[in-house]
Amino acid sequence: MPSNEPKTIILGAGASRGVSYAQGMKTLSPLDTDFFDLLQRLETKDKQDAKAITFVVQQALEAPGDQLWTSMERLFYTRHLNAVMRHKLILANDSPDPAKELLRNFARAIQALLRAAHGKEVCFHHDRVFQRLAGQDAILTFNYDLVAERALRKHLGIPEFGPWLYGFEVSPDRTVDVPLLHKLHGSVNWRSTTKGRFPEVRQKSWADFDEKPGYADFAPPFSILLPYWEKRVEEPPWLSIWRAAAGHLMETTSLIIWGYSLPLTDLKARELLRATLSSGANLKHVAVIDPSERVREKWRGEFVKQKFWQYKDIEDFLVNPPAWYRPAR
Repeated sequence: MPSNEPKTIILGAGASRGVSYAQGMKTLSPLDTDFFDLLQRLETKDKQDAKAITFVVQQALEAPGDQLWTSMERLFYTRHLNAVMRHKLILANDSPDPAKELLRNFARAIQALLRAAHGKEVCFHHDRVFQRLAGQDAILTFNYDLVAERALRKHLGIPEFGPWLYGFEVSPDRTVDVPLLHKLHGSVNWRSTTKGRFPEVRQKSWADFDEKPGYADFAPPFSILLPYWEKRVEEPPWLSIWRAAAGHLMETTSLIIWGYSLPLTDLKARELLRATLSSGANLKHVAVIDPSERVREKWRGEFVKQKFWQYKDIEDFLVNPPAWYRPAR
């Protein structure tokens, strides 16, 4: 395959769970199925984090139905819908909004869990995958964490860190041969702002990543899309971010999906992929990396027209990649 044909890698929670340093960390990066187990076991000295964790765990314990504990996404949108309806239909207009309290505590609890799972470590797997991507390629992630940023820092020839990495501004080096990072559900290092159409990025240089994990300073409002049923991607700043990702997906010829199961709550992500890829206009190759046979089969059903590769884990993919995946530099 000619090297100038665009490739895209999509990262889900499974990619962050599969980091090379996972065994040495205090906790694992959460998946939808074990989020509450990990959160319940998490120990923290931060009083505000502990308060948020207690609140979220209690929400799960009090939720109706015995299946909600094993799915963070189902629990969140169930409790969020309940909070919204109570505020709209039962509580007085001047009463505290229970939905906002839920959002605030969920966001803080998620940050605490990600901090314990990743710290300031660099994943060698992500690094190796990204070294085979170039400027015409892109990384699309649905993860809030900074795993991709820390790995991209090791990319050959990368310039100084800045909002350019996310496509928020032009790169200081217009010849840079580094893929853009599209974070479709937002990032723990973004702050909401009314000054422009994109979020503010908290780090100003790569050195800022050395000082602290990036999850430590909880300063809302910050820009992440929690797992609502109805994600408002048509509103700023999400519209510009999703449009940029859609533009790249429409051009891509080869797709790698690592650890992303297309969960029930990601209705708009499913439509994004179907609208830009499933027609098969440019997409020729799809590789899926996931330990679940069910997930791999689900993706096969989405891309029946394309040549398809399946891998159980990232090590298998890196040892025996498809021929179209450019060799490491």
